[in-house]
Amino acid sequence: MENKFSSNGDKSFFIESDLACERRRADVSLPGVEFTCEKAGAFSWERIKISSDEGAQCIGRPIGNYNTLTIEKLTELDEEDIEDASNEIAKELCIMVDRLGIKPDRLLIACLGNRELTPDSIGPRTAEKINATMHVRNYDRTLFYDLECSEIAVCSPGVMAKTGMEATDIISAVCDRIEPDAVIAVDSLASRSPSRLGNTVQISDTGIIPGSGIGNCRHPLNIKTLGTPVIAIGVPTVINTKLLPGEHDSKSNGTSNFKKEMFVSPREIDTIAEISSKIIAGGINQAFGIFQ
Repeated sequence: MENKFSSNGDKSFFIESDLACERRRADVSLPGVEFTCEKAGAFSWERIKISSDEGAQCIGRPIGNYNTLTIEKLTELDEEDIEDASNEIAKELCIMVDRLGIKPDRLLIACLGNRELTPDSIGPRTAEKINATMHVRNYDRTLFYDLECSEIAVCSPGVMAKTGMEATDIISAVCDRIEPDAVIAVDSLASRSPSRLGNTVQISDTGIIPGSGIGNCRHPLNIKTLGTPVIAIGVPTVINTKLLPGEHDSKSNGTSNFKKEMFVSPREIDTIAEISSKIIAGGINQAFGIFQ
């Protein structure tokens, strides 16, 4: 796909970020792309709506909605702040479900990533905090209906290096078995901006391609591959070192640091992963499940 708006003509521009808001240059108006910003208490939303094939090509993402919640200084949030952020996620999830015309009676929460690799652990950490309810309905229907929640199942498929299987294949098999009304996929993302690492949550209604931000694209999770709508939630935790200040400077011997590029995360990554998972799980539990 041609990249029309990168600052240096680099064809890897799209690969280095999973955030739609970073694929739109603020100084240009793109056909078929609507962009708005709004305050939400101490937080803010950046909303991108792609409505045409031309807009999809410009942004490098399918037609749909991509909304990013900015949470400054996530590592300094107290419990009340975390609950406020979860409230925002819950409201946005309800809006997306309504927009997609979904009646969320049964949901599968697909939590992607590797629990043993901290920057990639947001999905598995979120899975640990989701209040599953599908078994409650099977065990005691009266109790389940009194809870007034959705049937929620949680799947954390791990990574291919551990399982030998694509996450998409595992999740697809679960979908075939339980037939959810929608899948909510949770994953860690890549960013182009250090200031967004651990401080933003993106929610989209077009699914997700695991690993796309670091150039390690796996099979996509979307309505075509799973047969059900997919809402994706992600937090950026890594950035390519070549995007950091000073990484393009040459050494005295003329050798560029570009050849040694790698993906890195902030030193507070353990706190970022834990708080992010609390926010996301809290939002899902509040919107559809049992919220405590």
